[in-house]
Amino acid sequence: MRILVFLLVSGLAHFLAARWVLSTLSPAGRVRRGRAIVLTAVALSSLLALARLVSARLETPLSRNLVAVLMLELAAVVLALVPIALMTLVARGVSRAVAARRPTPDGALAVAAPALPAEIVSRRQAIERVAGTALFGGTTLALGWGMVRGRHAFAVEEVVVRVKNWPRALEGYTIAQVSDVHVGAFVGDRELDEGFELVTRVRPDLVVATGDLVDFDASIVGALATRLLRVGARDGAYASLGNHDHYAGPAEVASRLRSMNVNVLSNESVRLRAGDGGGFALLGVDDHQGRVGRSPGFRGPDLYAAERGLDAELPRILLAHQPRYFKEAAGRIALQLSGHTHGGQINPGFRPAELVMDYVAGRYERGGSTLWVNRGFGVAGPPSRVGAAPEVTKIVIVAA
Repeated sequence: MRILVFLLVSGLAHFLAARWVLSTLSPAGRVRRGRAIVLTAVALSSLLALARLVSARLETPLSRNLVAVLMLELAAVVLALVPIALMTLVARGVSRAVAARRPTPDGALAVAAPALPAEIVSRRQAIERVAGTALFGGTTLALGWGMVRGRHAFAVEEVVVRVKNWPRALEGYTIAQVSDVHVGAFVGDRELDEGFELVTRVRPDLVVATGDLVDFDASIVGALATRLLRVGARDGAYASLGNHDHYAGPAEVASRLRSMNVNVLSNESVRLRAGDGGGFALLGVDDHQGRVGRSPGFRGPDLYAAERGLDAELPRILLAHQPRYFKEAAGRIALQLSGHTHGGQINPGFRPAELVMDYVAGRYERGGSTLWVNRGFGVAGPPSRVGAAPEVTKIVIVAA
């Protein structure tokens, strides 16, 4: 199914790109080069889907690198097409308006400009070609930087959260959060070590991972578990599951983590530091994908099940992969830690994700509750980050 989606998206994007290229050529140029342009678009559309299929069955450094390059090429095409389309609409609108108002010898208005010889490219076409090429080149350079450098530029974000009824004995309690690690084709030992060096520097009391722990292969989650435990947090390591963990098999992901002493909370809770003024409750809910996939034992988020048996006055901290769950949890918990959005991952000067999502990155308040959305650790789709540095969050909790 995923291969079909790649094929459809890539096919549509390259079809539109080929159509635009042809529109910037002279009539004679379209005749000479049209076939080659169309065949190139078809080849690029098919090659990404084929490379993904091969990589899924026979993963090698060569196949991973090929997929990375092809995904960046597709991302560059998609990102460049939007401003190119707007530019083309404006340019053609202006061209028509000017042509319609061009005076004829007798003073009347002409309906259209004279036709150009077959070999000549109009001024509008020349402008569109230069501007479009510049846009595509700039997009490619930005995405290339995001792959070579951006996705490795880990940053620590520190946030102080005031919590009602928080025990004075736990003033300044520190949680290190990672999210969307996506261990797999584009996140291996190098990326894990880079990010967890910062996690260790935080010196947290507790370390949590809020979903999308693996990309698609549950068998390699041990690489993450090892790093979570190596941090040496006094209160251990806890995790909740994300949609990619469901794609990989939630039961296997959870089982492998638990076998290595990483605690997985799926509609469950645990009381921590009960001897320090009563402590607090750490809750975790299953991902929304469970409501669609219906894996046995993983049926989607259920905060009521996670709260069962908890003291009503006990401060609650919730691990929930998708920030949209905050709409259900707000007012019932003190703090929700989420990820899923990658902070947009590729942001061309603004966050396009904010056009379709209520919560994308950072801090939000609602109903007396706080939500923190981590920008994520790894990548999904094109292995690039632009304007959304991979994040390790340091949460410091104090009494309200």
